[in-house]
Amino acid sequence: MNTLVLRQVPDALYRRLKAVAAAHRRSMNQEAILALEAGLPESPIPQRPSLAESRRWLEEQVWTLPVLDERSAEEILEFGNDGLCG
Repeated sequence: MNTLVLRQVPDALYRRLKAVAAAHRRSMNQEAILALEAGLPESPIPQRPSLAESRRWLEEQVWTLPVLDERSAEEILEFGNDGLCG
């Protein structure tokens, strides 16, 4: 078993944990473990894809799309002399 030490627990949270533990006739440690188990998802949270994975996805899914409009971004957005769209 591993040990977890919590520091700087807010007073209100400490009092709530202590009250709930007493009401359930458990130690604060037991109550804290049950609260953590109830609050954490069963499966691990998926990690963000790496830069290489993101680039591969872009190459496969986005960059292979056909170009439907040959105009430049400036032409599509119709920048005026003031540099604003429209």
